[in-house]
Amino acid sequence: MSTHLQDYIKPLSFCDRGERLKGIIPLAGMSRLVDSLRHQNGEVEIDLAFDIDSQGCKVVRGHLKTNLALECQRCMKVVVTRIETDISLAFVDSEAAGKQLSSEYDPYILDEPTIVVRELVEDELILALPIVTFHPVEECAVAVLQPVEEIYIPQPAEEKKPNPFSALAGLKKTKPDSE
Repeated sequence: MSTHLQDYIKPLSFCDRGERLKGIIPLAGMSRLVDSLRHQNGEVEIDLAFDIDSQGCKVVRGHLKTNLALECQRCMKVVVTRIETDISLAFVDSEAAGKQLSSEYDPYILDEPTIVVRELVEDELILALPIVTFHPVEECAVAVLQPVEEIYIPQPAEEKKPNPFSALAGLKKTKPDSE
């Protein structure tokens, strides 16, 4: 079991040995993720277990936890959002091999034998970002969400218009029985 977080790993070797990575990675080095953040302070707690499953796939399963400083879409101020996500990846060498995987795994295509742990974690955090973030209503600085009293606008009275068929009503008279 490995407790020291390395920057670069050989995931297939880690799977062969049943390694585990557990520790903390700072958010500061995740350039693609920090573009979505208000500030890059903080860190990600990771727990990744590398293994070979019953079908012979080399996989990594794990969990990521962090608090991210995102932007509230109502008031545009910082809202700290807790992100917790599970990882279940299978290492493959091509897109075709990824399509053959069980649905429990997402494919991770290995172009090279070495990967950057920070990039793997960053990819998973980007996928876990909420589409829209808000403060709870009672904490948000914008008051537009407060209930507004319904305003009554009187409608103009309808004018009585003559019936265009009223002239026909006079033609419709009952005829006396001529039999």
